[in-house]
Amino acid sequence: MNTSDVGRFISEQRKEKGLTQKELAEKLNVTDKAVSKWETGRSAPDISLLTSLSEALGVSVIEILNGERIEKESFHEVGDEVIVETMKNDKRKRKRSVIISVAVMLLLIMLAALSYPAYHFFTSVPIDNESAILKESERYAEYFEETGEKMEIVKSLKKGDYFFYLLQSENRTSLRVFERNKIFKKRITLHGGTLSREPNKISVYSTGGPGPITMNVFFGYGMTDKQYRFSYRGTTTTVPVDDELVLDVLLDINDSFSNANAFN
Repeated sequence: MNTSDVGRFISEQRKEKGLTQKELAEKLNVTDKAVSKWETGRSAPDISLLTSLSEALGVSVIEILNGERIEKESFHEVGDEVIVETMKNDKRKRKRSVIISVAVMLLLIMLAALSYPAYHFFTSVPIDNESAILKESERYAEYFEETGEKMEIVKSLKKGDYFFYLLQSENRTSLRVFERNKIFKKRITLHGGTLSREPNKISVYSTGGPGPITMNVFFGYGMTDKQYRFSYRGTTTTVPVDDELVLDVLLDINDSFSNANAFN
């Protein structure tokens, strides 16, 4: 179906019927802009409108599709040819559309399959690479980015699939929490962290982990006290301080998240 021929034919038949574009549009319950687009070949009438359009113009559907009048004696022969060709064109278009859709879907699946592990790899660092851990830690610490201070790992602790690092710079101490990567088991991904408050004060990092895990991390530096206490779910516990640094972790598997409070 040639939309230019169809459009010209619709325009000619409309004028022969003495109809304006608006009048024809009203008969078909469409806008006159739609009729204008048909007649200029910018679009074609929807299949559902062909019967009503043929009745309004006094022509056959086949003549509309063919874009010209057909002699009665050759009507049947030409009609079959037009219908068959139209069906073939539609079938070819549908086949091309299906092939393109399948190809795009397969491409998207391949990209997703490749990007998922790639994302996990590039957002994680090796467990045994201290310099990579420090670099990843600095990248998410605005304080150290602004001051240019460099950190070093002064204390570390592993609990379950979590890795805890106490980082010290010239003026501050920072906690960083990493989690074992879900795909690459020898790599860890930054989970969170925070800066400490001041020397000889216990800071607490509290957060809910994946699922029902509650995490409370107690950390501090420049400790002169020999012990500190924390309260959690109505219980107070006393913890000894062996050196000037504190890094203790309380992991609790519970459906409700709860913060712990620590004090000297």
